[in-house]
Amino acid sequence: MSRPRAPPSRPGRCRAPALAVAAAAALAVVALPGSRGFGPMAMALAAGGGRRVLVTGGNKGIGQALCRQLVAEKGFKVLLGSRDEARGAAAVEAILAKHPECKDNIEALPLDVASDESVNAAKERVASKFGAEPAPLYGIVNNAGVGFNLPMADTLAANLFGPKRVCEAFLPLLDASEGRILNTASASGPNFVNRYYAKHGKLLTNPEVTWEELEAFMQEAIADPAGREPYGLSKACVNAYTMLLARENPHLKVNAMTPGYILTDITRGMGATKSPEEGTKAALHLLMGDLEGNGRYYGSDAVRSPMDRYRGPGDPPYVGP
Repeated sequence: MSRPRAPPSRPGRCRAPALAVAAAAALAVVALPGSRGFGPMAMALAAGGGRRVLVTGGNKGIGQALCRQLVAEKGFKVLLGSRDEARGAAAVEAILAKHPECKDNIEALPLDVASDESVNAAKERVASKFGAEPAPLYGIVNNAGVGFNLPMADTLAANLFGPKRVCEAFLPLLDASEGRILNTASASGPNFVNRYYAKHGKLLTNPEVTWEELEAFMQEAIADPAGREPYGLSKACVNAYTMLLARENPHLKVNAMTPGYILTDITRGMGATKSPEEGTKAALHLLMGDLEGNGRYYGSDAVRSPMDRYRGPGDPPYVGP
């Protein structure tokens, strides 16, 4: 776990950070019998500590579930990003209907990741309101994206250029020593790389990949998408961009993950049955866990996975380069 930072003592209780820090310090001294290190209560107290996280696409599905868990169970403050302002406000209201005690710790932020104007306006809004703080943001969760059956250009605009646009805008507001960036990928990414490894694998798994190389590959795919599934290609590019971003920002924790096969608008009618609340395990680990390495991709079970082939939940961790 990350060092104690004061989450609430029970799910649904948004306690004052100072009180939670004191409690965490006290509980950290004495572990529960039979436990190793922190007991369950101390571990809960040591999570969010009132730090602020931006979640794009937070108005529904996995994004909304993650926002609820972060603010109500993990002690974070949350900026719930939403392309549609009204839907963002409705999502905040839905969360507060269950957790009214958290009303001062969550707010909607109009943010369309596919629009330079929208992202820059959101960044200015956050900077204006919280810019006097030493670190306005602790984490950025690039959750917004689109699914299957869209043109290559539209898919890449949301799934890859969107996270890049958000990161470039909000990086100046991120905690320079402890900040974390989480990019939502998918098992479709490694599956794509595996299927086309001979042609694209070396580029998409190269830890030294440059943006110019990645952009040239995407422009080629946009010009000639034949035979290349847009969604899987976009998520393979998300993993490649994650490596690039981590290399350029070694002081931050920058990683990607898949939430798993979760029932959302993207997978509706495709046989997915798990609830959005079950799709946050890896995201929570990458925001709160004690991580080794950087620029990595994690499976839905929060275990490191390869970028060039599928690793199922429960399979041994990937230990390669």
